[in-house]
Amino acid sequence: MVCLYTRAVAGKSTFPPLTPWDETRETLHAYAKVLGAIRAAFSPPQPRHEHTSLRLYTAGLTTTPIPHPLNSSRSFSLSLDLRNHYVLLSTSEGEVQQWRISEGLSANKLAEQLSAKLAEMDVQGKLNKRKYASDRPHSYALDEAERYFAVLSQAGRLLEEWRGELGGESTALQVWPKLFDLSFALLGNKTVKIADGEQQSQILFGFAPAARGLPGAYFFANPLPFDESLLAQPLPEGASWHTAGWEGAMLPYAEVAGSPDAAARILAFLRGAYELQKQLVASKS
Repeated sequence: MVCLYTRAVAGKSTFPPLTPWDETRETLHAYAKVLGAIRAAFSPPQPRHEHTSLRLYTAGLTTTPIPHPLNSSRSFSLSLDLRNHYVLLSTSEGEVQQWRISEGLSANKLAEQLSAKLAEMDVQGKLNKRKYASDRPHSYALDEAERYFAVLSQAGRLLEEWRGELGGESTALQVWPKLFDLSFALLGNKTVKIADGEQQSQILFGFAPAARGLPGAYFFANPLPFDESLLAQPLPEGASWHTAGWEGAMLPYAEVAGSPDAAARILAFLRGAYELQKQLVASKS
């Protein structure tokens, strides 16, 4: 079956190049951290900290509805609208408050203003400021944000296709404010010892707009546990093994951007990395 959203049209790529957009990326990352902190403060705890993440929607990133702490029949949500370029606070009663992202508020100022509006709704509580604290003002370019969201949307659709192809138990596809990556985890059946306890084995598949020590955006397949014997195994064209900070396979976005067969190459990377890593996360039955 052909998925229409991953097919190139008339020789054009659905994955356009990402031009330098560091300032805009940092602005969106900072604001995502604020939204994640608010979601974490008022949402019921979920497994694997999923109450701290954001989700893709048709216009950007959202917290999804958060229940009002004093009235379960009411809810509110926060969104980064990357089509109209606003931070939105929406309620189940139909009220909408908005802040232009181009105003360049610092993360602290945005959190302060959102908290004040929530307090007017009798939604009060402490935010974990360590998740976002910064007084740095921000700059924002509309065209750069729109280009990023176009790429993110295509990446999200392709990752959902891959998640469906895998089957098995997996988490939802979500954006994690801390690192600003879009990812899901395929869950294994091993128990892995980690620094602060134990964790279920998994392979994390996703797309990240940047990382320290890397020149740009990339797709990744990150297994837990990792085995150094993988480093001798060849990966699909353009991909390589990464071991600085995290361990796994990566495909730089620049390797496929602008290519009519970008979607096919990304899927080939995900499939190839999975075939090499799958035995690490599953015990023999």
